[in-house]
This record gives sequence, structure tokens and C-alpha cells, in this order.
Amino acid sequence: MGIGYIRSGLEVLSQIHGEKCWPLVSKVSPCEEACPIHMDIPSYVIALAQGQVKEAIDVIRETNPFPSICGRVCHHPCEEACNRALIDRPVAIEWIKRFIGEYQLKNNGMPEPVKRTREERVAVIGSGPAGLTAAHDLVKKGYGVSVYEALPKAGGMLAAGIPEFILPQKIVQAEVDYIKALGVDIKTNIRIGKDLTLDEIWDQGFKAVLVATGAWKSASLNVPGADFKRVIQALPLLRDVKLGQKISLKGTVVIIGGGNVAVDAARTALRLGAEEVVLTCLESKSKMPAFPWEIDMARREGVKIKTSLAPQRFTANAVGKVNQVVFKKVASVRRDREGRMTWTLKKGSDNEVIMSADTVIIAIGQVADPSFIGKDLEIDPETSATNIQGLFAAGDLVKAPGTVVESIAAGHEVAASIDKYLDGEELKPAPSEEDPEVFTIKEEMVPAFLLKKDRWDMPSLSPKDSIRSLSESSLGYTEWQVREEAKRCLNCRMCGNCIFERGQLCFEASTRLL
Repeated sequence: MGIGYIRSGLEVLSQIHGEKCWPLVSKVSPCEEACPIHMDIPSYVIALAQGQVKEAIDVIRETNPFPSICGRVCHHPCEEACNRALIDRPVAIEWIKRFIGEYQLKNNGMPEPVKRTREERVAVIGSGPAGLTAAHDLVKKGYGVSVYEALPKAGGMLAAGIPEFILPQKIVQAEVDYIKALGVDIKTNIRIGKDLTLDEIWDQGFKAVLVATGAWKSASLNVPGADFKRVIQALPLLRDVKLGQKISLKGTVVIIGGGNVAVDAARTALRLGAEEVVLTCLESKSKMPAFPWEIDMARREGVKIKTSLAPQRFTANAVGKVNQVVFKKVASVRRDREGRMTWTLKKGSDNEVIMSADTVIIAIGQVADPSFIGKDLEIDPETSATNIQGLFAAGDLVKAPGTVVESIAAGHEVAASIDKYLDGEELKPAPSEEDPEVFTIKEEMVPAFLLKKDRWDMPSLSPKDSIRSLSESSLGYTEWQVREEAKRCLNCRMCGNCIFERGQLCFEASTRLL
């Protein structure tokens, strides 16, 4: 079976055997449709299954500038949609992508600089996944692109928010270096509004500016005692630890919040020396906003999780250092369309819970802070254009908080809008064509000749060993393991048509699936 990657309207030619397979396929795989950036997942997975790693990385980089990063931190909606789940378990798409990305980085797979073909230059403020994706797309279109980052390292939350034991700094730096090699100029330690104003950026001759500064401002907890010593915010703690500051925690650490940042802070606290870590949140266990696999990992490492609790006040010792958190039990929680939460407390004399605490970490959300712009910002959600001529916005600044792959999608969209703007084209997107048909199956369609072949679990350190350091706890597949895992892919867009609709299995597919 040859490798191809041609997309035109609804027609997809990929993994076609010229003599035996249907020449054109109009359906898309459910994994591809579920992906926020609509990666051609079947092509890169099958390519890897056949040992063609170069072809696999080429397919990934058509839509994803951060394969090694997304191979670690993507929330993988593709796997939730995978048809393989009707047979045994979904294909480990995320971990396959991790191997492919690492393979390229280990083999010095840096690109040649893209030839400059446009006179216009674009400035990008913020080097998170949205900003760097837009810079990546624009430099490939021939524009000059400069990125301004306030922190000493580029990458935004990737470099200074996601813990080292989940996403190593060397992986972030390698992906940033790839984008720099294309020709993107990245300037760090420059705070827009302090070191350089927006007007000064315009004065340098940029024809468009993208603001992609993310959501770095921590939401405050408005309860008595929130200003006591040792009551700290999660985001600054995670940033300082990721950037190499030596921090130690002792005794009991109480986390307030139920999202991914709260779970990251709890797991980090264990690694910083805390003897006991208790994560508390308003939501019930089933309603916690953190990813289920992250919650499970925290539990296995020793984090205690107490749900349906609302903090009421902190108490302190004689020197003003926090020593207790007073909670009340929550009866119900509601979240509106904008994500705002309201809750009701349980009634009765036994609804109060008191916890001892040597440190309290607040992780109840984050908000954007575009105050450096100096004007009220209005953003068109369809085009990412603002009410200021030539100024665009994307990522968590527009819609927070988002996942990494959602930010990548936003980066692609805003880059397309900037390109249209600089070409003098209408920014409003043209009416979309009819959505492609997704190839989905039902359990009764699974033929008996398909054998169950469960997925490989990720090789990892034990929870006991994991919390001893900040080193990455997931070790990655070996080449043999990743190829065996890739062979589980049903290639729904192509082979699936024969297997599930016709009950046929050709020789090429049988070498992978049986």
C-alpha cells in the first residue's frame, strides 16, 4: 500500500493500493473529524505501522507544529471517537504522535528556512501555542514574522505552566527551535506595555499585529484570610518551578480548585516535599473539570481529593501564617454558558469542614489581561480581527481556558485571517461546503474475523518513583511497541469501507489487523 496525502473538497486519497482499493474515498475517519485541527490521523498512523516514519512526520506537520508536545498533553478527542473502541480499546493516537515527533527531533530533523516572498512583516505578541502556530503559518506563506515574549523562554504555558514531569522543557525548546529554523524571529524578555509599547511595535513597520498573550492572571479567591502568608496562587508557583527556581513545601498542602491547573499544582506539591496534599473543589467527583486521566494519576501518586466543598475563610497563627481552611459542604453546583459557577450550600449544623494547612494553593481559574493595549478590545469571533485596524487576537486571550490543540486551531484560523487582510481580501469566511460524511460503525457491524488486540499501555515510572523528582514520568513507546500499536488502526477512511460495509479484508490490511 502506497502513501499519499491529497485533499480536495471531500475527496481524500490516502493509503490507496493502486490495483485493489477504491480510487477515491469521500468519507473521513471519526478521529480526523473529532480533532480540532482535523489532522490526517489515518495516514500518519498507517505510515508508521509500515515503518515509514518520514512520511508520518510529513503528514503530521501539515497541520500540527508541535507533534512532540501534543503527543504528551493533547486531550485526544480523536481517541474518544476511535471506532476501534467497539472491538477492544481506542488506538493510542496521542502516544503514537509523541514517538513520531521525538524521532524527528532525535534525528536532527530541523527544516530549511522558508524563502521570504512578501514584503509585509507581522508581529506576534505572546509565544504560546496559538501565537507560535500563527507565526509558523505566516512565515511559511513568505511573511517576515517577529514574536515577542515576556518570559525568558518561549512557549507560553507550554514552557512555564505545564509541569516538567508532564512536558519536559527540552521538548518545548526543540519544537520552538523548529519554528525558529523556519525563519521566525523570537524575542524573549520583552514585556509589551513596559519594555516596548504597542505603538512602538507599529512604528517598526509591521503591517499586522497578533495579540496572543494567553490567560496568565490568576483568579482571586475573595474570602477572609486570603492574604495570609503561605496562601499562594498556582500559576506563579508552576511557572517558577518550571523555570528552575528551587522551591520546597512542607507539611500539609491544601489545593483549592478542581481543574487541570489545580491537579498540576497538587502533583507538583508532592514533588516539592509536601507530606500530605489535599485537593478540594466545589464540584462533585463526576463534575470535576480536570481531565479524568490527570485526576487518576494524582490519586495514584497520593493526592487526596475532597469534593463538594466551598472555602469560607482561612485562619492563621500568631505570625500571620495560614494554619487552617474552613469549608462548608456544597449541595449543588451550576455552570452557565460562559462558564461562570454558582452553588448552594448544604444546610444544617454538620455542614462545616475544617482542614489544617501549612500552605494553601489557589487554583480557581485564570483570566486574560490585555490592559497593555490601552483600549477596550472588541474581537470578531469569526475572523479574530479586533476593532483596531490591523490588530488581531487569538488563543486564551479570546476564549479561556483552552487546550493546547484548540489553541493550535485558533492559531491556524487567525493566520488565515491575517493573510487575507494583508492581501486586501474580505475577512468573513465564505459559506462552508457541506460537511464530509464521517465513517462510523455500530457494534453489530464488527465482523467476527477481527481479533481483539488490546492497546499498549504507556511505559511509566511507578507512582512512588515518579514523585521523587520533577523528571518526566511517562517513558514513551519503544519502536517495536509503537509499530505494534499503530497496526491496530482500522484505517476507517479506506480499509474500513471494505471491512465493515463489505465484510472483506484484503491481504495488506490483514497483515496489520490479524
